[in-house]
Amino acid sequence: MEELLEKFNDEFRGPSMKFFNLKYDSIEDEQIWFSCEFNKMSGNPIGFVQGGMISAALDDATSAAMIVAYEEKKAPMSTNLNISFHRPLALGKAKMKVNLVKLGTRSATSEGRIFNLEGELVATLMHTAQPVDIG
Repeated sequence: MEELLEKFNDEFRGPSMKFFNLKYDSIEDEQIWFSCEFNKMSGNPIGFVQGGMISAALDDATSAAMIVAYEEKKAPMSTNLNISFHRPLALGKAKMKVNLVKLGTRSATSEGRIFNLEGELVATLMHTAQPVDIG
């Protein structure tokens, strides 16, 4: 899995991943770590990252993890994204941790968490999807 994730850094799979400068960092205890960066275009009127941008970045990270876990043979067609926000996020860099909860033939679930640079939890996303064939 790590080899496919490293390949991910060289071959962005979508424009939004490039927009967020989403990168695979490491796997630790079956948790996949990504980094991202929110530029000024991601900001809300009071200067923090807009919630929809946080949702989109977590959607991208959890989707990338599921694609790699299915060995690039299946991709998640999202059926539900449930997000909880815990605190504001400043513009700039952030870290994301993804846990693969279930990888079935009919449904898949992953959990993504985004942290600020101080390591504080900013938001949690539960991503449920139907795996579909790529090709």
